[in-house]
Amino acid sequence: MKKTLAFLLGLAIATPMFASEVAEPEANPAPQQTKVEDIIAKLPVKVSGYLQTGLNWNKNDGGRSSSSFEAKRLRLIMDGKVTSNITFRLQIEAFNNTESKAINGQRNLQVMDAFATWKIKPSFQVRAGQFYTPMGFENYDISPATLETVNFSDICYNIACRNAINQPKVDYGRDLGVMVMGDLLPHEDGFNQLSYNVALTNGAPQMTNDDNASKDLIGALTYRPIKHLMIKAAYNWGEYGPAYETMNRFIAGAWYNNPTGLDLRAEFGMLKGAKESDGVYGVDEMGAYVLAGYHIGKWLPVVRWDMYKDNADKTTKSNYNNILAGVSYEVCKNFKLQANYSHKMYTSDAKKKLGYDFSDQIFLMGIFKF
Repeated sequence: MKKTLAFLLGLAIATPMFASEVAEPEANPAPQQTKVEDIIAKLPVKVSGYLQTGLNWNKNDGGRSSSSFEAKRLRLIMDGKVTSNITFRLQIEAFNNTESKAINGQRNLQVMDAFATWKIKPSFQVRAGQFYTPMGFENYDISPATLETVNFSDICYNIACRNAINQPKVDYGRDLGVMVMGDLLPHEDGFNQLSYNVALTNGAPQMTNDDNASKDLIGALTYRPIKHLMIKAAYNWGEYGPAYETMNRFIAGAWYNNPTGLDLRAEFGMLKGAKESDGVYGVDEMGAYVLAGYHIGKWLPVVRWDMYKDNADKTTKSNYNNILAGVSYEVCKNFKLQANYSHKMYTSDAKKKLGYDFSDQIFLMGIFKF
């Protein structure tokens, strides 16, 4: 009997000790990773991407209308480390522009980015390969996944993403070359007041070799006087083709973006080149836009005015004023819905050639990220 009591007493004393060594079950246990997530987590590179898809409806006052479900963009992005201070990025586009199609009309895969960045120090970094050029906010500081509207402005499309001499149709604003860049004047509020980019590139369509011995020179300077405000100017000089035709591009603007409040951006751009013997430029275009929006929780209503002029040919669709109204709703971190309506009004010379005065467009899109 004494032995039994001693055993029970010892068990009572030991129980709390054993209990203290056993972890209490969590009130909200962390979700278990799936096999796919586990495989991705173990990869030597970070894999991400997004799909932008939905409905595109168009109509002009000539009576013609069209609508189509479309996958506007499908991007696969891989980021990795070569060494502790050298990174690498590869970005593939599956729904590229009309310049690269298979025989049956289907769109081909396109290499968007393929570059390495050597981060020597914050004030001096070197990038080599195919990269997005620092022309304007929309081509360099914003991606399609973060853009407030479905489409970029024509400042981005026609000036930053198009070489009017060497590649007359819209491309992706990428080029092969080398670029030095850096951030200067750190502010006590956690941002750098000054950033610079200087690039030497082919000036040829992306993933192609240069067709002459001249190289493009691109320079950009960004100044941040206060938090959320950036003022930027970028300039590009180049000579293109066997005839070494010269062209200059320039974009300047300001952007105030408070993630919990006002989003206000304006840019002006121009390109001019291929000067004829009589002093007339074969390429002479300019444009501007003003965008205003306001972050209301997960909602972002926005309006944008665009203007574009082709002074070398005033009868094309590139002569217009455009009003856009839209809204975005962030359903969750990786899923956003967008609705845009735009009304484009053509100039008098363009109206005569086109045979109609205006065109309307509606986008209903979803962006799915991973």
